[in-house]
Amino acid sequence: MNISLLAFIKALTENKKTAEQKTYGGIIMRDNEKVRQLYKEYQRKDITRAERREMLEKIARERYKTDPRKSISVKGQAVVNLLLGVVMTVIAVAAMISRSIGSIRQQTPAVVAATAVYVVLLIISGRYKKEPEDELAKELMLKATAYSAKGLIISTMVFGMAVNMACNRIHKDSVKITGEMIMWYGYLMIGMYYVLRNAFYLWLDRTPESEEEA
Repeated sequence: MNISLLAFIKALTENKKTAEQKTYGGIIMRDNEKVRQLYKEYQRKDITRAERREMLEKIARERYKTDPRKSISVKGQAVVNLLLGVVMTVIAVAAMISRSIGSIRQQTPAVVAATAVYVVLLIISGRYKKEPEDELAKELMLKATAYSAKGLIISTMVFGMAVNMACNRIHKDSVKITGEMIMWYGYLMIGMYYVLRNAFYLWLDRTPESEEEA
């Protein structure tokens, strides 16, 4: 009886140690002592913001090394995010058209198909570990973000002009905008942001012709 009780207590202790090894600070570390040590350093209050950011990058690189999943490059991530943005844009446009014409049945197949593609892309992206960005990738992504912000401003102006032209064609001085339309317009802007940001990044990260010839 005593032996069984000791074995039970020992099993509970080992399970607790295993749980502590797998989780630290609410983050799964995959039993990597180096990652746990880096995370302890990250939690120190006497380090600067730059040191804390550098520590996060080290943690990300170490977790990337220990992740057993197949890797996807930064450019591959941009392609997936671009496709997600395209699908989001299609869903938003289809929903806005269906609400404007007062019949959602005509747009239901497009919305369902786009949503299915969106879910499939999310599942596929979840099967890969993401390669950490290097300094060049970060710089190019910052430029792409700046370009996409300008692109969104231009897109908003074009959207307003299109609505104005549509109202003039049907001889209406105003258009009724509901809260649902504003919601879908915001969803549209998110999708376009993903499209523009990742498209600009892929364009900036393209291989020069001189290097391809070499």
